[in-house]
Amino acid sequence: MEWLFRSSFDPVTHVALWSIAAVVATTLVLFVYTVGLRFATVAAARDRGRFLAVWRNVFAGALLGAGVPDSQPLPPLRRRDSTDLLEEWNRIRSVVDGRAVDNLIKLANRTGIPDLARALFRTRRVRSRILAVQTIGHLRMPEFRDEIRELVSDENTAISITAAAALVDIDPDYAIGIVVPMINNRRDWPKTRVSTILRHAGSARISEPMYRAIRSEQDSGQSYLLQFAPLIESEILDALVYDLIRSSRDPGVLNAALKLVSGFSGVPRIASLTRHDVWFVRMQAAKVLGRVGQEEHLSLLEALLDDEEWWVRYRAGQALSSLPFLGPNQLRALRSRQTDPYAADILQQCFAEVGLA
Repeated sequence: MEWLFRSSFDPVTHVALWSIAAVVATTLVLFVYTVGLRFATVAAARDRGRFLAVWRNVFAGALLGAGVPDSQPLPPLRRRDSTDLLEEWNRIRSVVDGRAVDNLIKLANRTGIPDLARALFRTRRVRSRILAVQTIGHLRMPEFRDEIRELVSDENTAISITAAAALVDIDPDYAIGIVVPMINNRRDWPKTRVSTILRHAGSARISEPMYRAIRSEQDSGQSYLLQFAPLIESEILDALVYDLIRSSRDPGVLNAALKLVSGFSGVPRIASLTRHDVWFVRMQAAKVLGRVGQEEHLSLLEALLDDEEWWVRYRAGQALSSLPFLGPNQLRALRSRQTDPYAADILQQCFAEVGLA
């Protein structure tokens, strides 16, 4: 090895050569490490796939009602596979109902899933706690009800919404009285998750609490909660919408309530709403008349054809085109008597959309 140290190169050249040698060696080490890591990742993914395939067959047996006899041993479960097992069990549990749920819970008890969930619930890792809360809810473990209730108020959005869903699974009657009054204050909760929770609890269970929550809120709160109002029972929804349209002066509330009008309870002060100062309220009033309007409302819609806002004129034209008691000849006569060119143009456009020349 003396040739490495005995040469005619100056010190700067020596430093450069050793630097190049170090870079080459480091590159080789990193290459070998990357290749090894890739092989390890592929092997781990293949091993995980085999593990999940075996357990999916077990879960499928439970879903089909055959189950796994108590005398038949379950596939082995390694500690490193426990998280994968919990995630897969929760994934399947979240899309089934009825007797299949009972079969899955019975299988989970045999597998030791409740013990795994208890252990994860005491950890501080957010991801692990979320998985534990979800599992506890899906297992309907009543002994955790109070602790899950505390987590519904957690500052972490993911933990709190998962806890809300779990609480509904564990004790829906108790949970709805907790969750519904919190919806307006927890606007960080994803709306789709809130809708799923309410739908899971059932319209009969959520209707009264939702009605009380909406009526007790101020304008912005009412507007926000009305997004979930279609999930309540139709009779209560009709009464709620009727009351809000009759009593509210807030444009946002009126806009949201008008979207929910079914027509069975009538539309209070509809004439004044077609002349509302805010254009989108007038637009919603026109859309409502297109759904539930009668012959006595024709003059209201015809007046909206002259509105200064294009969207109001457009919705009024669409409403007139959709009224079942107006035939093609009557619609043409309506268009011919318009003196305002904007009204005539919007009717022409709306008639063309429904194939009326």
